[in-house]
Amino acid sequence: MWKISLLLALAGLSSVCQAADKRDGRLVALSRTEISDTTPTVIQNRFFTKKLRAETGASFGTVLNESYSQTKAVGGRFGLFLTEKVGIEYNFSQFRSDDSSDLISLRSREVCIERECRSIEPSFIRLNRMHQAQVVTAPIYGKINLLDTLILYSDLTLSAGVARVSTTQGEKWAFTPGIGQRFYFSKSFSLRVDVTDIYLKEKLVSGSKSKENWRHNWIALAGLSVFLNSWEP
Repeated sequence: MWKISLLLALAGLSSVCQAADKRDGRLVALSRTEISDTTPTVIQNRFFTKKLRAETGASFGTVLNESYSQTKAVGGRFGLFLTEKVGIEYNFSQFRSDDSSDLISLRSREVCIERECRSIEPSFIRLNRMHQAQVVTAPIYGKINLLDTLILYSDLTLSAGVARVSTTQGEKWAFTPGIGQRFYFSKSFSLRVDVTDIYLKEKLVSGSKSKENWRHNWIALAGLSVFLNSWEP
């Protein structure tokens, strides 16, 4: 029995010696401080870095909360992350708006007042194009294991900025908070999905009366981004 115990003890000591650091042929034991210092390096290791790397890309999408129109969007972006978590970005979007089925149905009806009949034409705003500047932060970084065959790296991003928007009611300023997700497939390419609120004032007209109110225009965009100065091996 004592022989078996001695063999197990020697085997355990051998595995520890092989795993430990050796300097000049001598075994060096790791202290508690050294172990705690090395652990976060493994946990926080990033396959993809963004600091001081120029980013450009293209995207397409749609406006989500429309009643009388169906608006598609295409655009491009240019950005730069100043640190791993904070960056700045410029976006340009071009919109194309078509009449919805609800609007076509309303126009087919007529309202008659004192023998004067006319079709119903609701008052609403259409987006034409947008120039946007914003600050972006990436507070959450994660890794996803897909069926033990692929590790997918991602960032959750939050953004806030201002935009100059061309609309059917003229040029308007807008606030643009947003949220997005980036999925990195290499050290240069990523897939982006973003939802942005173009929050601006619209004018509602009814007969001879008009009033202004703030409106949310939720836009969902998806596209590819390329980091240009990819000097990493």
